[in-house]
Parts: sequence; C-alpha cells; structure tokens
Amino acid sequence: YYLFEYIRPQALYPQIDFLPWAQLFLILTLISLFNDKSIKSVGNPLNKLFVLFIIIVILSSLAAYDPWESWKYKNIMLSWIIVYYLTINIVNTEKRFFLFLLVYLLFNLKMGQHGAVDWIGRGLSFADYGLIGSPGWFRNSGEYAIQMMIFGSLAIAFVVSLKEYWGKYKKFIMYGAAATGYLAVVGASSRGSQLGLLLIFILFSLRSKAGIKGLLGVTVLGLLLYNILPDEQMARFQEMGDDRTSLQRLAYWKVGLDLIADNPLLGIGYKNWMVVVSGMFPDGIPPLNVVQVPHSIYIEAAAELGIFAFFVFLIMVVYAFVINSKTRKMLKGKTDKLLFNVTYGLDAGLLGFLVAGAFVTVLTYPFFWIQIAMIVTVNNIVKNKYPVEKVKRRGRMLNEKKKPLTGQS
Repeated sequence: YYLFEYIRPQALYPQIDFLPWAQLFLILTLISLFNDKSIKSVGNPLNKLFVLFIIIVILSSLAAYDPWESWKYKNIMLSWIIVYYLTINIVNTEKRFFLFLLVYLLFNLKMGQHGAVDWIGRGLSFADYGLIGSPGWFRNSGEYAIQMMIFGSLAIAFVVSLKEYWGKYKKFIMYGAAATGYLAVVGASSRGSQLGLLLIFILFSLRSKAGIKGLLGVTVLGLLLYNILPDEQMARFQEMGDDRTSLQRLAYWKVGLDLIADNPLLGIGYKNWMVVVSGMFPDGIPPLNVVQVPHSIYIEAAAELGIFAFFVFLIMVVYAFVINSKTRKMLKGKTDKLLFNVTYGLDAGLLGFLVAGAFVTVLTYPFFWIQIAMIVTVNNIVKNKYPVEKVKRRGRMLNEKKKPLTGQS
C-alpha cells in the first residue's frame, strides 16, 4: 500500500494502471489484520487525539459553507486514520519494523536519487520549479522537499545505527544514499524546507553523542550544502518577506486570520478555503490578484476546521515529541541502537515538517499522519520488548512497602 500511495508506479507506467492499486492493497491489509494472531490493541494518547481530530473534521464538514465540497475530500483523512491504525497494530515487532523501515527508505531513495541526480545533471543550478517527486502527493517542489527531509533524517538514523556491520566501501555507499534526501532538499528551491533542514542540523548537533567528531560531521555536511546552494536561491532568502511570493502569502494569511475570527468554533469547513475565498475575492487577492490555498498548515487547520482543531493538532505535535522522549528513556542503557536513533530521526523529520509546513498547505498530506504512526509504532515495540522490567520495578515497590519497621516483627 505504501509503495503504491507514495511512488504511484501506476502513474509512471500506464500499462499497469487498470486497478485502484492503493485502495486494493489497503483493503487486503485490513483483511490480513484479522488473520494475524500476534496483533493486540495498541494504547497511546495519540490514538484518542487522532480520533478526536477526525470527529472535528466531520463536524466541520457538516457545518461547512459548502458541505458537498467537504464531502468530495472525505476519503483523504479517512484513509490516513485507517493507515495509522493498520501501521501501529501490524508493525508490532522489531523485525517487522526493520522490514517496514527498510522498504520505506528504499522507495523514498527512488525519489531522493532521482532528485539529486536531476539537480547534479543541471550543474547544481537554480530552477524556479525546483525538483519534483512522484505523481500525487510529492509532485510539487515544496511537498517533495518535505518528504525528502523526512527520508533523509530517517536514513541517517538507519545508517548511523548499522554502520558497524558494514565495510568501508559499503558504509560510504550507504551514507551517500542517505545524503540524497538532504541534497534533494537543497536542490528543490523551497525556502521553507531549507529553513527546516537548517533546524534539523542544529537538532542533530545538539543531540549528537559522538562528541566533537559527531558535531564536526554535522557541521561539515551543513557547510557543504550551504556552499552548493545556488546564488539565485540565496537571493530569494535575502528578499524573503519583500518579494511578490512572500507578500502574496502574507495576504493569504491575513485573509485566514479574518476567517478564523469570524468562524472560530468549526471554521469555514473542511476543504472549503477555495470556495469561500474565491467568493470573497472574485477578482483575486492582491498583489498578484489570484486565489490559492492558504500556504500554511496552521492557517489551514484554524481557518478550515476551527480553533479547537488547531489546538488538538498542536497537542498531537507535543505528544509526538514527548512519546519519542519516553521511548528513549525506556531504551536508556539498552543495546537497541536502531530504535533509539530512529526516535531522533522521527523528531528531526517532524521538526522539518513543522517549519516547512508554515509556508505550504499540507495538513492532509501523509507527512504528519505517517510520522506519528511510526512514532507510536516504535514506542509500542519498545514497551512490548521490555515488559518484565516494569513488572520487577512494581514488585520491588510492593515488597518495600511490606517491609516492617526496624525492630518490629
């Protein structure tokens, strides 16, 4: 399912586009769920928050300015909550997660190497269209760059965890494969994603346990990517806030804030932005006199779904980081390098999404929903792997409570 949803080979090779492959594999996965005796209910605060968010989406759709417009997009969020629950329940062992992560990285590598090779092929030069990924979710440069941040962060965590098992040349190849994700971000000409990448480097520098060597490695990689950034892209950063694109985006945000003030509870309706704003500005919004999506996940959430949904989303973000932190605490002193490092990779990818998402409309894209699915998955695997120690600690506490005071029998 992930392969056909992310890469969409049916769009790349029309001769196999005769079935709804993604939906078919999703249904087959759902059926297989009931035949897997190893599956147990996964409890996590993010589960309830996700369900609450979906309920708000439904209520917002019912109260929308145009409920039929909301209805047209009903399958998007419905698909993500199904995929979320399938992922956290089926990927329930370390071996399954290793296989899942490996395949996930491989088909993201397909997009990463394509973008990196394309950019290198044009001499690391600037192009206003940036780079594009597979048809569908990652067709535009901004969305593609976000996915490459997520991929690059997980790929580096994967390589760092397993490098001791590889020889010098294989290690070099693996690091090169992981670097294609970040290289594609630099070539994609997306300022938001490049700002996100900068914060990811800062996060990795602060979290590095390799001391000076690790800090030096992250710094060198950051400086290398900075130095190959095209001059035209550097000029775009210097013009940020004053160029026509930035001014248009600010105009969308101002309209969004007005809509939030007028529709605070349930917003204007799920996926109703274009309908409502086009009606408000039939001649377009200055300075470019066009009407587009709000270009911010935060404006998108609050304007379309309301303040309550906006805060539920923010709480989910906080919980995601907290759960990763708790997972690392459970792994403290253990030898599970991959699971431990993956939590940092997930943190980095989520951080990059939150920064880049401030400038693009991708709340209903797979980024956040799949990210929290993997976060809950890793947390659940670690909790299942070390249940005995928890029981022992409880036992010790009970025994200590039962001990009589000194001198008493």
